[in-house]
Amino acid sequence: FDSVDQRFDSVDQRFDSIDKRFDELRGFMLWGFGVTFAGMFSLIGFVLWDRRTALSPAIRKNRELEEREEKIERILKEYAMKEPKMAEVLKQMGLL
Repeated sequence: FDSVDQRFDSVDQRFDSIDKRFDELRGFMLWGFGVTFAGMFSLIGFVLWDRRTALSPAIRKNRELEEREEKIERILKEYAMKEPKMAEVLKQMGLL
C-alpha cells in the first residue's frame, strides 16, 4: 500500500504544480490584456486630442474667411445700389 500512496502523492504533486502553472499563466495573461487595453485606450485618447488640436486652427481660419466673405458680399450689395452695372453683374452671378 505504500507504493500506491506514493503514487497518489506524486500525482497530487503533479496536479499542484500544474495548478500553479495555470495560475501563473492566468496572471500573465491578465497583465498582458491589461497592458494591451491600456495601450489601446491611450492611443485612442491621443488620436482624439491630436485631431482636436490640429483641427482647431483650421476651423478658426475657416470661420474668419466666412466672416470676411459676408463682409465683402455686403459691401458689394451696398455698392450695387449706387451702381446699376454692378447690380446687373451681381444679378447675373446670382448674388443679388
